[in-house]
Amino acid sequence: MKKTGLLVAMLVMMVSASSYAQDSYRQVVKDYLTAVSQFDKDKVGILALSEIFDKNGQVDIDQLTKRYFDERYEDDVIDFYVTSMTEQGMTEADLRELSSLVSTPEFKVFSDHTKNWAMGIASEMMGPLMGMMDFDEKAGIDSREYMDKVSNYVSILDSPVQPNPEIDAAYAEKFNHVMLKSPVMKLLKDIMLKRFEQKETPDDPGRQESDTKVKDWMTKNLPVLLLNHAYGNLTPEDLDYASHLFANEAYFKLSNFDLNNIDMESLKKKQVNSKYLEWMLAQGAKLTEDPKAIMGMFKSLFESYESQTDDITKED
Repeated sequence: MKKTGLLVAMLVMMVSASSYAQDSYRQVVKDYLTAVSQFDKDKVGILALSEIFDKNGQVDIDQLTKRYFDERYEDDVIDFYVTSMTEQGMTEADLRELSSLVSTPEFKVFSDHTKNWAMGIASEMMGPLMGMMDFDEKAGIDSREYMDKVSNYVSILDSPVQPNPEIDAAYAEKFNHVMLKSPVMKLLKDIMLKRFEQKETPDDPGRQESDTKVKDWMTKNLPVLLLNHAYGNLTPEDLDYASHLFANEAYFKLSNFDLNNIDMESLKKKQVNSKYLEWMLAQGAKLTEDPKAIMGMFKSLFESYESQTDDITKED
């Protein structure tokens, strides 16, 4: 009996220790997410996603979304990043170091300049698409004006991005060495290529040709596009800081992981967007049948990030 009691006591202690470790790791992840303002960043995506729900139905989508933020949002965000960080092998020590790192004024400046850089790229690629969405809806989908805008947008894929002649060779060399060879850029390219690989091949030969054209265009033009928009947004000092940042072991571990070793399906199910959609549907929300809803979602997302970039520019 004494042995049995001792065994039970040991099991209780093990379970308690395991629970403490999980709570401790979860808190460290939350601290890191707070330090990088991740809760605010992901909220922008949720607000844009709310556009795909029927706002003329019996359910008040705005109020229901507010309830989601109040009741579930933070836990869902933390759940996702706990899983992601665990998959990437991030330890509590790694995350504490990163929280300290991203809280410095130097990182804040670098982060703001990087956001401006990213928005410049998004504007060039999404700008024509946004213009298509502003056409006179009364003209109809087959209007000449709309089709002209479609043609202009598609023609981008037939035109190579031209290097900015104002960029000096020293800046280009430093950018290519620091940024294009960084783990962040490697991850970006891997994600893009993996999406094309995982995408189901459409039966329509025209769609197959279009997908191949997009992939080829991105492969050839992305480096030039990145450099063009870095100039004027990322200073030489930013590039020097980035070089030191990428050399940091914890930061390198966070940004340099192999997608082939990550359970992407598991992560997709835990993504806050998926959790939000699941929760909203369970509460009686209905997806809209309006074909323009998806475009409206992208427009809302684009405008939100554009507004944030304007705020950063004013601060600078």
